[in-house]
Amino acid sequence: MDRPRRLPYAQGVDSSTGSGPERLASGRHGLPRAYVASSQRERLREAMVRVAAEKGYAATTVTEVVEAAGVSSATFYELFEDKESCFLEAFGAVNDVVVAHVSAAYLAADGEPWPRRIAAALRAMVELLSAEADIARLTMVEGTAAGDSARRIYAEALERFVPFLEDGREWAGQDDLPPDTARFAIGAATSMIFDEIRGGRGADLEGILPDLVFAVLMPYLGPEAAEAEMRRVAAEADE
Repeated sequence: MDRPRRLPYAQGVDSSTGSGPERLASGRHGLPRAYVASSQRERLREAMVRVAAEKGYAATTVTEVVEAAGVSSATFYELFEDKESCFLEAFGAVNDVVVAHVSAAYLAADGEPWPRRIAAALRAMVELLSAEADIARLTMVEGTAAGDSARRIYAEALERFVPFLEDGREWAGQDDLPPDTARFAIGAATSMIFDEIRGGRGADLEGILPDLVFAVLMPYLGPEAAEAEMRRVAAEADE
């Protein structure tokens, strides 16, 4: 069996060999203990993402995670209290990847009109989630099934996008918009993405990019201007 592609946030994992992460050699391998623990922790987090994305959080077992990571159960319990603590750390790391990727796209478009910066950010999101099925499934679907702590992590990640939309309030001169407009717009976009991923259409997320652009921009620009941006994005996709 071919080794699953290394997830973007994982570090210290050799992605070029074998059917799973390489075990660190036993005995005196010469590596500092802190490095060994860090490497094993990252492998366990990556394994948790893969297994939970495939089987669902509820059905995932510690045994499956340690087998996928290539470490022992004893090592798992040295590093994590239980399955939930490992999942929450992996889930937080995955959400950090998504936020960083989308934020970088928004900031890189500095100097462009605000609607185009939002379109760039949404494009970065759907491209990442389309390419990384495990990240998409874990972030958008499984996190909601893993309890209140995971939902808080997810909510905090989404909150980091609010300042980008608040820029639109000033850009569009819409100071009288309701205080939670940004959160409503983010909720609309993430609900659309959730439906696509849960429906097995995660690989085709880029197809709903124009609709996402409209959903996010409409409260700030109004329907006509938001539709014009939606059509511009759709035309770019057809080029």
